[in-house]
Amino acid sequence: AVKNLVLAELFTNFHGFVAVVTNHAGDDMYRFRNGCRPFSGSFYVRQVTASVDFAYGTDLCDFMHGYLNYQIEHHLWPSLSMLSYQKAAPLVRDICKKHGIPYVKESVFIRLKKTIDIMTGTSSMRWFPESYEKKYLEIDAVAEAKKRLSSKSSTNSLTGLRTGASE
Repeated sequence: AVKNLVLAELFTNFHGFVAVVTNHAGDDMYRFRNGCRPFSGSFYVRQVTASVDFAYGTDLCDFMHGYLNYQIEHHLWPSLSMLSYQKAAPLVRDICKKHGIPYVKESVFIRLKKTIDIMTGTSSMRWFPESYEKKYLEIDAVAEAKKRLSSKSSTNSLTGLRTGASE
């Protein structure tokens, strides 16, 4: 009985490793020097360039992967239903293609090999180009500032309406 428990634990851990870690490691995945604002343009680019999808599209394939084969879509919308990932994946892929953002979809076995290469030092994950990272973070900062100004002006408008209504 103990032997079966140990084997079950080993297989479960191996499956978890293959299903999760291999979606985020490889010499074709990017790493970043600086943090970014959540839900900013940089944030969404990072979700795509630092994650990989496995084969997908059929209910059986998706079920066998536990819907963890949609890592890119999961990172973009973590609360989206599993079945919605099937609908979102082709749209995300097309948007990435339109904007020149790499959308990686590969076999579990290729990803496992790439992950082992990273772990053993045979290869290394890419650094996202520093000039682009800075540029995107600057764009995010400008967008955030505009959002704050817009929010402030909306608040002032509402305050003015309340003040005017009470006169």
